[in-house]
Parts: sequence; C-alpha cells; structure tokens
Amino acid sequence: MLRETERAARPRRDWATPAWPDDERVYAALLDALTRDLIEIAGTERQIVAHAEVDPEEMAANQERLEREELDEARRELGSFRTAVEEARAAGEGAEVPFDAADPHRDELADALIQYLVRPGYAAVRTEEPSPGHYVYHVQVDWPKLRGLTDQLGYKL
Repeated sequence: MLRETERAARPRRDWATPAWPDDERVYAALLDALTRDLIEIAGTERQIVAHAEVDPEEMAANQERLEREELDEARRELGSFRTAVEEARAAGEGAEVPFDAADPHRDELADALIQYLVRPGYAAVRTEEPSPGHYVYHVQVDWPKLRGLTDQLGYKL
C-alpha cells in the first residue's frame, strides 16, 4: 500500500469531472479525489498480485472499466457523502459521530464515510455492538488532513 507521502507527492490522474452545482462542487470534487485515490491504490495492489501470465492489455482494460464503475458509484453516493461529512463537521473537530446501523439512513451515511474517508486514511472508525447483531459505528474525521486535500483541490471545506 502506498504511504501517505507517496500518495500526496504523485500527480493526480486527469479524469474528466462532470460539472456540479455550486452548492455541491466541493463535496463532488472531494469525493472524486478520494475515489481516484482508492482506485489507484486498488490498481497498484492488483498489479502486485497479478501473475506474469496475465495479459497487460487485458489488465489495463479491466482497470479502466473498474475506474469508471467506481467513479459512477461514488457519484451516485454524493448526497449521502455530503450529508455525512456535514454532520461530522457540525459535531466539531475531534468528535466521534455515531451512526446506528439499525437505521438504514444512518447506516448509509456510515457506509459513505467508511468507504471514502476511513479506507484512504482521512478518518477512523470504532465499532460497538450494544446487542448481538446491532452495530453502532463511531466515525472520527481527521479534519486537518481532509482540509489539506480540499486545499490541494482548490476548495475550502
């Protein structure tokens, strides 16, 4: 897996980004950047584990298809991602925000944060199980790190 400094130092790939409404632009740009980081990390990991007999052209075609699918999925989740980030921001810096998986809407918000912030290292999650099969996810965003990314993208969060 790439270290944080290696990821920050490498140039971002030039994917086409759709035009977003002004009130969603910062969240859309942030979500696209996070998704692209996840795609690049996954692609690097696939290359590492690929066997020598894998056709490089086939691997590249599969990587491009996966990239399109991941970006499309992320863009469909923009509303949940924005709501979850805004809730975490309203809770204050350093706060853990609870998301009860028993509530489908809260579970969806937790999923968005875990997928796009926890996996690439911009947040941490702690899980508790108050009763068997009932999970509550406590997400804590690393605001300085996330603000650094939005600054790099030319936005303020």
